Amino acid sequence: MTADVEVCGERLVLRPDRSLFWPRARALVIADPHFGKADAFRAAGVPVPGGPGQALARLAAALADTAAERLIVLGDLWHSRDGRTDRVAAGLAGWRAALPGLRVELVRGNHDRAGTPPDGWGEWSGVVVEPPFVFAHFPEPSAAGYVLAGHLHSGVVLGRERLRLPCFWFGPRVGVVPAFGDFTGAATVPARRGDRVFAVAGDEVIDIPRV
Repeated sequence: MTADVEVCGERLVLRPDRSLFWPRARALVIADPHFGKADAFRAAGVPVPGGPGQALARLAAALADTAAERLIVLGDLWHSRDGRTDRVAAGLAGWRAALPGLRVELVRGNHDRAGTPPDGWGEWSGVVVEPPFVFAHFPEPSAAGYVLAGHLHSGVVLGRERLRLPCFWFGPRVGVVPAFGDFTGAATVPARRGDRVFAVAGDEVIDIPRV
């Protein structure tokens, strides 16, 4: 179940797959997919399962479900040079080639020094400005508009069990999208009174009151 939030007069749809959809612009937004992280772990001798296929399948399903015409990636497409293997690059290039009508816009994150984008994914941008929003990697206020960013791998802790869940976090000038990738973890956000926090719990997005 999705949740809606209004930011700067625009409706944004928060999805349990940890993507954000901006209906008016037909744009799906994700942050921090960290493609190649599992391969980097294996290169370091950590036997973890998986690869980019699962995240790419979730991404394809999100694009189909929303009928999005654009994909905006808020940085950290790559995880590291060790994870930027031929297998991962070929998988990303093949996935992109299967969606020739999709417009992709890449914001460069700090992990993207791992290398150039995969074939067909375009080039890095510092930010993408489309009023009223500024799409960025780092969650820092901008005079150009309300910032939607990633980087933090935003999370919230709930209940006596101290359950940590990914979350969307909207402050007065900056909103943060949770990490889309696998094995990324979640860091507790310093939400303040008046902020909007939405936890991702399984197949639901839940509005967490802040008083």
